[in-house]
Amino acid sequence: MLFKEFSLPKETVDKILNIVQKYNGQDVSMYTSTQNGYQTDNIINLFDREILKEIEPDREIFHIHYIKYNKGGFQLAHNHHETEKYSFITYLNNSDGPTYLMDPINKKIYPETGKTIVFDARILHYGEKCKNQEKKILVGAIK
Repeated sequence: MLFKEFSLPKETVDKILNIVQKYNGQDVSMYTSTQNGYQTDNIINLFDREILKEIEPDREIFHIHYIKYNKGGFQLAHNHHETEKYSFITYLNNSDGPTYLMDPINKKIYPETGKTIVFDARILHYGEKCKNQEKKILVGAIK
């Protein structure tokens, strides 16, 4: 599998937003590709199995972090080939600042609440600048 896209129900997105608000750790964005935003450390321990299975029913999610991009925030180009087999992004609000998946997908993904993408971790990707508003996403690693 190189890429799949689906939508989570609003109720699931609301549960995720409630969960990420429980994080009281430090902002780790300065150690990552996140620019002009806030990023949690691994928060998988805050999630129950049911929500993880809604995101990825067939494989094991072993790392999750939350990112909130401020207006003007973006993500530098990167991939995750050294740490996982697949990656996922769940968009937690409607926003500008699409994600671009490079070769061999070559597709812009526009943030819509609940939209989730799962893709091969070798694919280089980046997030364009959020020009008009903040963007909230849940990002994870899959075995």
